[in-house]
Amino acid sequence: MIFDKGGLTIFEFSCDESRMLFLEKCFKWLDTPELEVLVEKFNGKIPLTTIKEQKLCWLCEFSERWDFRAKQKAAFDSKTGERARWMIDDTALNEEQERAVMAAAHSLGLVDIVQPMRASYDAVLVLGGARMSCLYRTRYAGELLRQQKITAEYLVGLTGMRPILDSERKATDTYAKDAVTEYDLMCGAMEQVFDIEQTQQVIENTENINSAWALAEYGGQPTITVLAAPSTEPDKRRANTADTFLFWQDKKAAGTGKRILIVTSQIYVPYQQLEAARILGMQYGHSVETIGFPREWSGNMSGLQTAANYLQEIRSVLQSMKKLL
Repeated sequence: MIFDKGGLTIFEFSCDESRMLFLEKCFKWLDTPELEVLVEKFNGKIPLTTIKEQKLCWLCEFSERWDFRAKQKAAFDSKTGERARWMIDDTALNEEQERAVMAAAHSLGLVDIVQPMRASYDAVLVLGGARMSCLYRTRYAGELLRQQKITAEYLVGLTGMRPILDSERKATDTYAKDAVTEYDLMCGAMEQVFDIEQTQQVIENTENINSAWALAEYGGQPTITVLAAPSTEPDKRRANTADTFLFWQDKKAAGTGKRILIVTSQIYVPYQQLEAARILGMQYGHSVETIGFPREWSGNMSGLQTAANYLQEIRSVLQSMKKLL
C-alpha cells in the first residue's frame, strides 16, 4: 500500500533524508500485492529477485504495453503534435483487467486522497494542467487556506505555455474564456478562486513556444504568483513538471530547506511527488509532499480517470522511480 498506518504517502520527502532511504520507500511501493496481480492480468510475472533495482527495471520494460498515449493514434493532436490524456481509449481492456487496474490504483495511491501532513508551509505549489485541472487544483488549495487547515507564505501556480487544444475549449471557457495557453488557464483560475487582479506581468515570447515563459504577480497574503516555465529541451518537447520546479527554484530564488506542499490531481500524485523529491528535495534540500483534490469534484473528467489512464500513470511512476537509480 502507498499509505502507512498514519495515512501518509510513502513518497513524502524530508530535507534531511538520504537518497537510499527514499529509494527504500519506492521499493516498498513495488511490493504492493495488487501490482503483482495487475501484472499477471496482462500475462506477466514479476521475477523473483532480492535486487529491487532489477525488479524496477523489469517493471519499467513490462509497462511499455500500458503506454496508450504512444500506441493510440486517436490520442494524437495535430495542433501540438502531442497525445492528449483525455483522448486515450481503454476499450482494448477486458473487465477482469479493468478490475485489477482499479484495485492497483487504489492501493498504489492514485485514487484516495490524504490530508496535508503539516499545518504550516513556506510555499504551496499548484501544478498546471489541461481542461479543468487548473481550476480544481487552485480551488482545493484555496479551500485548505480559507478553512485554515494550512497556512503558507507563498502560493504559486506552476505551468507552461502549452497552447489550448480545441478538444478542451468547452471546459476551459468556463473559467478562462478565450485562453490561449495553459498559463492563461492558471491565471484565470487564481483570479476566479481568490478574486484578485494582477499587479505585474512579464511574458517572454520566443519563436519556439517551448522556450517561452511568463510571470504574473498578484500580491496578497499569501503572496500569489503564476509562473509559466520554458522547456529545458525546447527542440524536443514542451516544459514538463520537472522544468516548472526548476524554474520556480530559479525565478523565485527559493533557496534551500523550505517546507513545500504541492497540489495536483490525485491520479498524478505519486508521479509528481517523485519528480518533486528528485528535483526540489534531493537537488535543493526542500521537504516536499504532494496531495490531490477530491476525485468526486470532477466526476469521470470525460476520459481522465479510466483504467487506461491509471495504467498510463502507473507507468509514469515507474519511469520516474527509475531516474532515482
